[in-house]
Amino acid sequence: MSSSQIRLCLEEILHFMQPHWEFVNCHMVSYLTDQHWQTYVPAEIKHEVPDVESVQNCIETVFWQNNDKDNKFSGVKQFVANCRKYYLDKCVNILTPMEQLNKALGLVDDETENLTIKEFMSEKKRHEVEITAALVDRLIHYASSCTSNNEVYIVDAGDGKGYLSSRLALQYKHRVLGIDFQELNTENALERNRKLERVWNGLVKRAELQQQGITPKRRGKNVQKTATPTPETISNANEKEMRYKTTAAFITPDLNVVQLLQQQFPQATDTCAICLTGLHTCGNLATTCLRLFHEQPQCKLICNIGCCYHLLQEEFALPEYFENATINARQTTSGFPMSQFLRDKRLTLGRNARMLATQSFERVTSERTAMNITLYYRALLEVLICDSAKEMRQKLQVGKVRKFANFNEYVALCCKKFASQNCNLHWDATVLDSVQKQYADDAHYMHLYYLLRMCFAQVIESLILLDRLLYLKELGYAESYLVAVFDAVISPRRFGIIALKNATS
Repeated sequence: MSSSQIRLCLEEILHFMQPHWEFVNCHMVSYLTDQHWQTYVPAEIKHEVPDVESVQNCIETVFWQNNDKDNKFSGVKQFVANCRKYYLDKCVNILTPMEQLNKALGLVDDETENLTIKEFMSEKKRHEVEITAALVDRLIHYASSCTSNNEVYIVDAGDGKGYLSSRLALQYKHRVLGIDFQELNTENALERNRKLERVWNGLVKRAELQQQGITPKRRGKNVQKTATPTPETISNANEKEMRYKTTAAFITPDLNVVQLLQQQFPQATDTCAICLTGLHTCGNLATTCLRLFHEQPQCKLICNIGCCYHLLQEEFALPEYFENATINARQTTSGFPMSQFLRDKRLTLGRNARMLATQSFERVTSERTAMNITLYYRALLEVLICDSAKEMRQKLQVGKVRKFANFNEYVALCCKKFASQNCNLHWDATVLDSVQKQYADDAHYMHLYYLLRMCFAQVIESLILLDRLLYLKELGYAESYLVAVFDAVISPRRFGIIALKNATS
């Protein structure tokens, strides 16, 4: 795909989004107090759902069943279809299918990649780690074949618990340096890797048997005594240990990655090649990795899968709330926009829009997930706050509230939180019952509103990721790709940015 194709796609998305920016940036907290249904929902949709029964039928027909056989709720169906036009899956000239990437780069699948090795992680994380590790391994073999330098090290940015790094070191025998901002994470990652090393061969054997349709024997509780290690096994253990190292550092575009590598891998030369990877790098870390790839000559390959778009810092947005003030203070570059094309437009998304982009429309519709009741309860609570202390409107922080059985218990827990913010608010049961009766029908309408708004999630994600791809294209990286890496339902943040420098870069 060319830069001009990406720019054209971005222009089309921006044109589509022009009348909807307030919609995607509204506060769900203010759904009732600011009458969002009346303000943002198109008239033809409101006409199609005049009562609660029609709202429920609409959700069932359009979102749960995806029924296109009749003309019922045609306005809602058209609304959804209009949004879907701008999902990355529909950008056939820009999104590179995995099969096409393999063919373009001559990447060869290895049968061992199909092994499902059940180590210490969730099914979702296993899905992500297995696919990413296999992809990175294939990319490294391709990059090595294109250069005279076969000395390749992997740097895993935002290493966390070391899930990806351990797999790359143990299964694919790569030398990996995991970098994480928190030193505790690097220590825990090494400890996890040591435990994994001790059982790795057994896990692989079980996976091979399962692949052949053989049910392996259940592992017993009694562990056999380990034989006295021989010099050969000690040597092999040391070799394994050397493949994965960690270090604590805050990643910036000018971080000297080669120097960090040499501190952990003394054999690494100044001219070694680096594969920079990251599985679900949060917020600005994803964009920082792209800048690092460009700034560091030794970084010959990047495979980055980002997440947490709400943590991105926008260059042209007004100062906004940021969860981690420590990280915020150490950022040296903004996270959006990256491309000169969107920077020239001084484009801003807004924090609520970025929050929306982290949600998964596919997962919600696939699993028929109802709107979390706390969204409705919080909107009801905002009505009470506006009636009792209007000056505190949209100012009180509630955060996550757990272990409540009904609205009355929810409010009681919130009032305890308000007390810590020097705001003493209380309502008796009569008031709480009254507000619930007054807005009973709105719970159903709010659910439909929630689903309509969620249709924009992947449109915002398209803007964010196309901006990153265009940034690389503008810098002249012809071999740069946007790839759907994971299953959309299992792992919603599934798109990876891949780029390679040619031999002369």
